[in-house]
Amino acid sequence: MQFTIFFLLTGASLVFLAEVRSFTLRQQKMVSIYALECMAESGIDVASVTKLRDGDVTAASKANRSVKCFMKCFFEKEGFIDGDGQLQLENITVALEKDYERGTIDEMLVKCGVQKEDGCETAYHAYECYHDHYQNQ
Repeated sequence: MQFTIFFLLTGASLVFLAEVRSFTLRQQKMVSIYALECMAESGIDVASVTKLRDGDVTAASKANRSVKCFMKCFFEKEGFIDGDGQLQLENITVALEKDYERGTIDEMLVKCGVQKEDGCETAYHAYECYHDHYQNQ
């Protein structure tokens, strides 16, 4: 999913960028705000954010559940998952259309759009799946 999640530490603030190639400055600011809000909401620690930023997805998720709930919070703010933890596939599709062909999007949604036992698990699975299978395409 080309809402690939990257973390960049800049000074004292965390900038949480979803790498959609066509992000506007306003969208980048909103993503940064969402990230800070989700850090506070989930209780994620800096070490876990650093692991995610560095691409160590598996180690970050094993650290604690807050990593997965951080992803859910962010996805919820972006409209990719609802308050009940259900992926919003149409919203994800719209976000991906700028960067991927429809066939690739459909493949991603089948592979990575799997509902898990709760919203935190679902959001994290979608992110991890994208990271493992599509990030470098």
